[in-house]
Amino acid sequence: TIQVLTTVPGNDATSISLGIKRIRRWPKVQVRVEYPKSQCAEGVSNVRDIELFAGENLRRAMLNRGIIMDDPEAQKCDFCGTKCVVSVSRGMRILNPIGTTEEKLMENNPTCRLSCKTTVGYNMQEGEVQLRVNLRQW
Repeated sequence: TIQVLTTVPGNDATSISLGIKRIRRWPKVQVRVEYPKSQCAEGVSNVRDIELFAGENLRRAMLNRGIIMDDPEAQKCDFCGTKCVVSVSRGMRILNPIGTTEEKLMENNPTCRLSCKTTVGYNMQEGEVQLRVNLRQW
């Protein structure tokens, strides 16, 4: 491509200015999601592996990829009905720091996070996360 640029017909310029942008690969996070066996048909695996980009909201990303977070036993209210609570068994270090509201709600469950408040790949980290959804059905 440089050779082609130097043979461009024109004003016989002695120099060519060329700006090149570096293309950076966006970090990815491998997420293993476990459903309660009661939510799966017979013979169907209750584990699903998905790939998320660093910086994605966990709840939105899971819903976009077809993960069903419908826990009929979860509280139903307008402000944080805890339907989005997930239990993180691996990869807590690559999630964003827990906020004060989430910390108060999850003080008795240190391995749980609100997926609506969680960002994967915090600070553009790659890695693996393993979690369970619909916790009241386990």
